[in-house]
Amino acid sequence: MPQESLPAATSTKIEIGVVAAGPFDEIDREAMRQAVVTTQEELKQRFPAFLFQFFTVRRPELSAGSRVEPSVLLQQATEDRDAKHWDFVFVITASELIGIYSSFCFAALSRPLDAAVISVSLVDPQAAGVDLAAQARIDQIALRVSRLMQHSLAHLLGLPRDDRPDHLLYHPATAKDLDAMGLVDDDQTARQAEALAEVADQRLEEGSGRAMSNSMFAMRATWINRREIAQAIWAARAWQFPRRLSRLTLASVSTVAVLLMTAEAWDLALSQSWARVYGLGLFALLATTGYVITRQQLLIRRNQTRSEQSVVTAMSAFGIVLMGMAITWIALFLLGAIVGLFLFDTTLIASWAASSQLTGSDVSFADYVQMAVFSGSVGLLIGALGASFESQNYFRHVIFVDEEI
Repeated sequence: MPQESLPAATSTKIEIGVVAAGPFDEIDREAMRQAVVTTQEELKQRFPAFLFQFFTVRRPELSAGSRVEPSVLLQQATEDRDAKHWDFVFVITASELIGIYSSFCFAALSRPLDAAVISVSLVDPQAAGVDLAAQARIDQIALRVSRLMQHSLAHLLGLPRDDRPDHLLYHPATAKDLDAMGLVDDDQTARQAEALAEVADQRLEEGSGRAMSNSMFAMRATWINRREIAQAIWAARAWQFPRRLSRLTLASVSTVAVLLMTAEAWDLALSQSWARVYGLGLFALLATTGYVITRQQLLIRRNQTRSEQSVVTAMSAFGIVLMGMAITWIALFLLGAIVGLFLFDTTLIASWAASSQLTGSDVSFADYVQMAVFSGSVGLLIGALGASFESQNYFRHVIFVDEEI
């Protein structure tokens, strides 16, 4: 596979891979080359203490269609990143990206993978019906792709979005908006420089990690990169999982509704000890997280060489799914508690919980809570089966893509 390296000349090395996915026409190829050069020069000026090296790998077998799932390209990008030990990787494709959070997108960004997928399709002036001479068209595409690359890198380094139209972290509504995006505040540049310094540090597998066991290596890598992992988990917006994963939500809510309407379920829940009920909740959370990760193959990699980046990716994925399941469980718990309190009086519950030999006056708020914990836990277990029927590409997009622009 041909690999091109563009020269650079400063000190601390940052390696960025650029994967050209799928076929490109002559204009797109030249625009991509120009965009990489422009991005390298602007990063060199903004961060003079770092040496930015860009490596281009051409993969014409990828993304042959007119539209492509970003998660498919991100998976390939991760493989290339791990194999070549890049710090970041950008996938550039001529195909249009299929967005989930919006009707269209210019790029899909992933902090857990330190990667971004960028499409030249919608940034081409011809897509907006503007006819330009070949060189002017190349310059326009190159500028916009460069803006997207710099925006992506800033996002991967932890910067939030900005509402100023001339700011690099602005979310453009049209391709034309990209032309004005370039402003970066001094404090934001300093924050990026700090993050780059951490990225440029010697990786664990290159130093003391060589002699560590796999488990010790994983724990050490997790601790070293705890802030990056936490940022990736937060950026995934796990509180939106119940809305994004509709099959999981539908199966879970249906289960809770059935349990609340069933006398035997109340009898079983209230006859258990608190330790058993909360143990069931913990088991449901861990079991569903493990099942979903396994079923959706989130941690499967072709390259089994251990690396600090692969540990960060794995722990981020685990944390995102765990947080998403926890949020879903909390939502189910609240649903069960609220519905139980408002629709089921104490006399009815006492008659249903026959084995507990309760009277209406014996039923307390704690019993409603216990039933809510029980029904939420069982609902989450059943809901995980619903999540397993989500498209793998869709699920990976929800887990790994934390921003579409």
